[in-house]
Amino acid sequence: MPANRLSLSSNDFPDFFVVDRDGLADIAKIETDEDRADATFEWDGPSLDFGTTGRLLRATPPPGFCLRIATFDGFRMQSKFFTGILDPEVAAEVREDSTFVLQPAEIDPNQLSFRSVKFPERFIRHRDFQLFAEPLNNPHDLQSACFRIQDPLAPAQ
Repeated sequence: MPANRLSLSSNDFPDFFVVDRDGLADIAKIETDEDRADATFEWDGPSLDFGTTGRLLRATPPPGFCLRIATFDGFRMQSKFFTGILDPEVAAEVREDSTFVLQPAEIDPNQLSFRSVKFPERFIRHRDFQLFAEPLNNPHDLQSACFRIQDPLAPAQ
């Protein structure tokens, strides 16, 4: 399955990108090469078409990390090392917690939102510049769950 390298900017804060830093997923301004690496992902779904399912994987070293819903941390989005998990139940749980459906963003159907497969009422959204998987209840929530696909900020390695 071909990987789709990308970076994701926030629709309401276009200078802020989804980043994976020290195990936490946030949105942040990009200022350094390290920031560019932290903001580059691979979508492992078959395509970037609406309706496809997949996971956001870190595209730069260290490899083997995916963004997942940390139910034990208030549904905060965190990165989790997933390659090499030996326990099949743990591996299945991580896969379930990290699989999303690409949907047209309700606030801007030309952009996208990530709806959890395991928790279908929850979408990846930013709150206080941190990413969470939460229900969308009002226009502000809808705006904070809208992302724009950008070219990958870090070069392929």
